[in-house]
Parts: sequence; C-alpha cells; structure tokens
Amino acid sequence: MKRMALALTALSLASLALAATYRSVALSLKQDLGDLTVTANDAASPVLGARNPAVRNGVAYVSASHSLGDWAVGLSPKLPINLTVQASQGESSLDLRSLKLLGLQVTQELGNLQLKLPAANLKATLRQAQGDTTITLPPNTGISLEVKKLTQGTLVMNGKKVADGQDFNGTYQSANFGTATYRINVTVTVGQGNLTVR
Repeated sequence: MKRMALALTALSLASLALAATYRSVALSLKQDLGDLTVTANDAASPVLGARNPAVRNGVAYVSASHSLGDWAVGLSPKLPINLTVQASQGESSLDLRSLKLLGLQVTQELGNLQLKLPAANLKATLRQAQGDTTITLPPNTGISLEVKKLTQGTLVMNGKKVADGQDFNGTYQSANFGTATYRINVTVTVGQGNLTVR
C-alpha cells in the first residue's frame, strides 16, 4: 500500500514537472476540406492532449490537422496561446474571445471566416484568397487594419464603408483606436471578398 502511494506521488510530481516546463503554447491547426469551428473549452488540455510536445524556451509547440469533414476544436484558456490557423476550403468560425492570445495568424483559402477576438493588445495576420470575413470586437477594443492588398471587395468598419473597389491598400483604424483600452493590429491580404469589422 505504501509503495503504491509513493508511486502515485511520484507520478503526480512528474506530471507537475512536465506541465511546469512550458508557460505558453504555440499551436498550429490545419483544416483541409470542411468547416472549422474553434472555441474555448475549460476542460481541454492546453496542448490538445499531446503527450510529449516539443518545448523550447518555455513554449510548447503543438500541431494538429484534419483532412476531410467538419472539425470542432476546443482550446484551453488556461495558458497563453500563439495560434496559427490554416483552412483550405470551407467555412471557419473562430471564437477566440475567452483565450489568452499572444499572437494570431489566420490563412483562409476558400470560404467565409467569422473571427471573434478577445479584449487584448494583440498583433495578428490575416490572409484570405476568396470569401467574406467578419471580425467582431469586444467593448473597449480598437482595431487598426494594415491592408497590404485587397484585390477586389469592400471594407466596412462599424457599419460604414471605408473602401471599395479593386487593388486598394492602406491603413484603416476604428474611431476609438486612439483611446481604446485594448488595441488590435491586423495585417491583411485579401484576394476577393468583403471584410467587415464590427
């Protein structure tokens, strides 16, 4: 009985030691064909159940992919995350409001994207080949869009059309960007589609 208790204690300490080796997660999700849904899930493992994630400088590096069909992923809000999402063909709904995002990179090839961002100071990159994107901001959050190129489409911010047509670029900010508690900076490249911020 005593040996079993000691073994359980050792196992528990080993698990704690493993968890202590990383303080944040660099997570990459790749979806090939089908709809992708990402939400926060308190019960999820910060490393999506990976047994031995690669750890460098306190960061656990984890990747997961899904080839065919719809995919729903629950992400843990317990540790900060640098999130990369690649979706090839399908609708994507990324509700990231409850996550501790350190950074965000989203590539959407073909399909519409719904992106709900947290109240945080954040830098993000958005690349979309074809489809409409809607970015939803929480209260007290401003956004600055550095549009590298929008080949064809419309940019709407807070219900107002601020750019429309072909091959335009520039920096566009929400009216509250200078005074907002939180500021999000997004670098955008869009092939064909409308971009709406609300």
